[in-house]
Amino acid sequence: MKKVAIVVQRCHQSIVGGSESLAWQYAGLLKDTYEVELLTTTAINTFDWANELPVGVELREGISIRRFPVTIGRTPYWSKLHERLLRDFDSHNCGRRTAEGKARYLPWSLSLQEEFIRHQGPYSAPLMEFLRLRWADYHSIIFVTYLYPTTYFGLLEIPPARALFAPTLHDEQPAYLSAYKYAAHRARAVIWLTEGERRLGNDIWGELPGHVVSMSIDSRIRQPAVLDSRYLLYCGRIDPNKGCVELFEHFIEFKKTDRSNLRLVLVGKDDIPVPNHPYIDFRGFVADEEKFKLMAGATALAMPSGNESFSIVTLEAMAQRTPILASAACEVIADHVNLSGGGRLYDDAASFAAGLTEIFADGGKRKELGERGREYVVARFQPDQIRTSLIDAIEMHSISSEESDPVISTAMNAQPKDEVADPTMKISEPVETDDAEVCAADTNGADLGGLRVATPLPLPQGWSEEKLRELVTSVQVEDGPVLELHNYAALDFRRFVYTLSLVPEKPNLEILELGANPYFTTTLIHKFRDARLHLSNFFGRPGRNAVQQIIVQQTGEVIPYQYQEFNIEKDSFPYEDESFDVVLFCEIIEHLLSDPVHTLTEIRRVLKPGGSMVLTTPNAARLENVCKMVSGVNIYDGYSGYGPYGRHNREYTKHDLFLLLSANGFQVETLFTADVHEDFANSSSVLTELAPLIEHRQPDLGQYIFSRSIMEANSKSAAPVRPEWLFRSA
Repeated sequence: MKKVAIVVQRCHQSIVGGSESLAWQYAGLLKDTYEVELLTTTAINTFDWANELPVGVELREGISIRRFPVTIGRTPYWSKLHERLLRDFDSHNCGRRTAEGKARYLPWSLSLQEEFIRHQGPYSAPLMEFLRLRWADYHSIIFVTYLYPTTYFGLLEIPPARALFAPTLHDEQPAYLSAYKYAAHRARAVIWLTEGERRLGNDIWGELPGHVVSMSIDSRIRQPAVLDSRYLLYCGRIDPNKGCVELFEHFIEFKKTDRSNLRLVLVGKDDIPVPNHPYIDFRGFVADEEKFKLMAGATALAMPSGNESFSIVTLEAMAQRTPILASAACEVIADHVNLSGGGRLYDDAASFAAGLTEIFADGGKRKELGERGREYVVARFQPDQIRTSLIDAIEMHSISSEESDPVISTAMNAQPKDEVADPTMKISEPVETDDAEVCAADTNGADLGGLRVATPLPLPQGWSEEKLRELVTSVQVEDGPVLELHNYAALDFRRFVYTLSLVPEKPNLEILELGANPYFTTTLIHKFRDARLHLSNFFGRPGRNAVQQIIVQQTGEVIPYQYQEFNIEKDSFPYEDESFDVVLFCEIIEHLLSDPVHTLTEIRRVLKPGGSMVLTTPNAARLENVCKMVSGVNIYDGYSGYGPYGRHNREYTKHDLFLLLSANGFQVETLFTADVHEDFANSSSVLTELAPLIEHRQPDLGQYIFSRSIMEANSKSAAPVRPEWLFRSA
């Protein structure tokens, strides 16, 4: 029997959360078809994610629950990050409905986003290690709910071909962290609960493959509870994020003119105080059967929340023939009400009162709404329907027996033409593309579109960006930090592709790559160029020849890369004159301490006449730095615990590089800047005033400089030039 795993942040009989209920329901629906294992943590309480349950495997109702200890819980440190997130969300006008008509993301660096996600808890290093080492045991792994590190970091540990993702997405502030968008695109398919959730997901994260599977609802009719008076019922967590403050205000306002004995009855956990009011009755937690009886006996169910991906209690109440009085702010619940005809929607206190009065005053209307709601639930949310849809989602997107993870499918050759770069396009001519949207969203409403340096991504023929990204992010160096390397590859992916495009496509090239570790560019050259690679590194042990092995997880390749170790700033390169057709000098010059000219002279020596040097480096004049300087923010790199070469000691502009290379005999063939990272930390409050002054420099504002220079034969014997503008003393 095939094995399926379901990953969720916590699992216990006492937990009534929506995502936890979904994970357990899916496990129960699948257990007769698959061997199901639920992977979770030992936590119960979301307050601090403390380890309360035993580590190990529990067998319950034919389902194995494998629990791992929490290594990072929730502390006041995360609360401070959350406060900052809320402030930044408001100050940068983030959200789904912006003036540009596109989702606007929070302008946080990836490292800060992942700090927020990790310390939100529950983060379990043993669970991540288990996924990393044991993913191949499972036919599919379903990650439930987007918000927690169990899903975000778990999706990074397994091949996308094995991952399904049930995000239970709400329109809430954390959803606009772009890290979640990238995680969603790592799954082979998304399991949506409703069409409304799918619309929301596509609006925020872009188009994603997937299916609306939903979940089943207990629709057995219960005997109505009999209370002393008629009542409006609320079930769930009593929390401002669930719209409860507005519910209290609207109900209290309604009772100022209402002369009936209608009461508001609340069941659930009171995360905020319940008002002391003669017609408000708080009952705390109740057993499931008592909850269903209260639903069956209620005049209506109040659903004030604007953030729901499914709303189990709404559908449970409908199944008991109870009309719904719901906030129109939540598209998912509005869809339930509009499609079923089983309730009324409100926008404010007046429409709340009007809807409640109609349902309360007209018994015939209440019965009509109740019957429509029940018909809607019975027709759509039965266990057999959901089981079939869920199995279809698993099998429709599963890899065939002929494929091994994570081999690239030949289907990539059929992608639309607009996903393949035009090989004739001159990448030295920046143009505006949709890549501007995230950068433009980072600026308090200022328009960055005209300043964003968005150069077309020159993909290898027949490759989509998605497939190539999967390849690069699957490269792992032996004994290297898996998550750190993956995040680095994901963040700088575009830089590696731009660099590859500068390497000539000629047969039998001899290529020297300086500072090759961690071999992302190396692997692209190995795959897409006809070349013999010579590699160098410097780990503080010069004169050593060694081998580092890398694994390309996407293809299963194991590649041993031999390298020589020497200090390019001080040592003579251990190669004969005119040995190479191409030398790659990428992301190194900014780290040099005192003499880049020595390095350039040695590169010139080992290049063949007519050979090429590919040089890339961060742009000192990038837009982020311009904004920071005008705002009074320091742009200098911090000190590094990895020693003096661990920081950027001297960054360059395009003009700097042109002068330095030209003075030392290199004929600059291509020189352009481009943005690589979609998100950056910036000081953009002055950008609106600044933009007209710098827009004419748009081609110079990209995050990185990319160049290719030719070494002509008549320049090889020229003396080194250390220009005065670069050297205070030589």
